[in-house]
Amino acid sequence: MSKKSGTQSPQLSIDRQRAAEREVNEAVDHAKRLKAKARDAKKKAKQAKKAAKEASKAARAARKAAEKARRAYKKNVEHAVKDRKKAAKARQPIATPKRTTPSRNEPRSARKRERRVQSPDSGVWEVGEESVDAEVAELTELDSDVPAV
Repeated sequence: MSKKSGTQSPQLSIDRQRAAEREVNEAVDHAKRLKAKARDAKKKAKQAKKAAKEASKAARAARKAAEKARRAYKKNVEHAVKDRKKAAKARQPIATPKRTTPSRNEPRSARKRERRVQSPDSGVWEVGEESVDAEVAELTELDSDVPAV
């Protein structure tokens, strides 16, 4: 047996040792990176969980507010219906006999004015010489000291 077959050269064993150390170091680095990723993932998961919880809380508050608004609206509608009924009852006229004289507060109706205009004793002006003579006679009776024209 020769010496070479049973023993290894010292350079070869050093290379293998360094290669093994490199692999161990790479494995450690890889483990550290994975650990950091896991830590980041846990943080993100925790933040997502917190955000979901807050969103759930906000949604619950919104539902409560909507329900409260619905109840308030319903209550207001019912109250308004009651008020309308009460007002309608208050506006009903009291049964009294029909007025024979016109109201002082309301203006006269147009029909009465039309009838007055059509009536003969409403002071129709006549045009002509006869009417001028009648006016002159009336003037002389009123003021005798003023000469007629």
